[in-house]
Amino acid sequence: MLKITKAGILFLLCSIAATINLHAQDVPMPSIIQKDGRHALLVDGKPFLMFGGQAHNSSAWPGMMPKVWSAVEAMHLNTLEVPIYWEQVESQPGKFDFSIIDTLLDQSRQHHVHLVLLWFATWKNGSNHYMPEWMKKDAGKYPNITGKNGQPIDSPSPHAKATLEADIKAFTAVMGHLKAADPVHTVIIVQIENESGSWGSVRDYSPIAQKLFEGNVPAELLKPEILRSLNVHVVSGGSWQTVFGDRADEYFQAWSVARFIGQVAAAGKAVYPLPVYVNAALRDPLTNPPATNYESGGPTDNVIPIWKAAAPAIDLVAPDIYLPGSERILRILDLYDRPDNALFVPEAGLKVI
Repeated sequence: MLKITKAGILFLLCSIAATINLHAQDVPMPSIIQKDGRHALLVDGKPFLMFGGQAHNSSAWPGMMPKVWSAVEAMHLNTLEVPIYWEQVESQPGKFDFSIIDTLLDQSRQHHVHLVLLWFATWKNGSNHYMPEWMKKDAGKYPNITGKNGQPIDSPSPHAKATLEADIKAFTAVMGHLKAADPVHTVIIVQIENESGSWGSVRDYSPIAQKLFEGNVPAELLKPEILRSLNVHVVSGGSWQTVFGDRADEYFQAWSVARFIGQVAAAGKAVYPLPVYVNAALRDPLTNPPATNYESGGPTDNVIPIWKAAAPAIDLVAPDIYLPGSERILRILDLYDRPDNALFVPEAGLKVI
């Protein structure tokens, strides 16, 4: 009979842990690579073809996950996109609960499936409904935007420094936890926010936003190639209205939202450099409608150059395709398949005509 002492058990466990850690150190980080305008997602150092599905917005709870995993198995998926919620992760200021993340990691490994985590935080479909309750109760510190006529809008302000700092703190905590808890890279990509932008107002008209709008356009947007891509005259400077004319409000909102989310992305990747992306609620790609007809400020096709300039830490912008008609769908695919942007469609409800 083999007799194992307590010391022997401890040695055995330490040896197993050391072997796992050594293996994990040998596994390259997931990454998106680009060569000659073509892109590939690498997982464990090899090209990875994602055959994925996305859980419903409110399905990432332990009681709901058995049905989700049943669907994953029935569809033979190798990747599950699933949201995590700021309001759950930080229900009290500065106190973080990663139990949902740990549950997702454990269950996905049991099912041999990779994860794409969706960070529902400052923005979720243009609103702040997944912010922690303690932030919602302090609207003075964490404000929504103000409409053109002074009316309140159900959308967070991208100019609120306190909101930005809180999102960065929470997101970096999540990324730090993933770095420690997921050495084998079960999570391969992270989506930051969800369909950011604003409904009901093209931009923020609060005093702080108005002051910025009347100021000079940032130098990053004044590069000739960017101005040409936005179909405006090449100029050396000026206010948003002077440089961008009738699209000034929308372009200002896009810059503001992208700058905010880009800073969250950069901070998170500094802790743990997983690929990150943002998703877009789309506009009609065929008619160039004004931003009063869609969610303003998000990475719609006409402001991709602004997002690229404002948020270089974001690896790609991705279209959520719910538009009808083959012509529109194909046009969207063309617009987001760029030399500087890998084509990735995280959501779709297709009605081909």
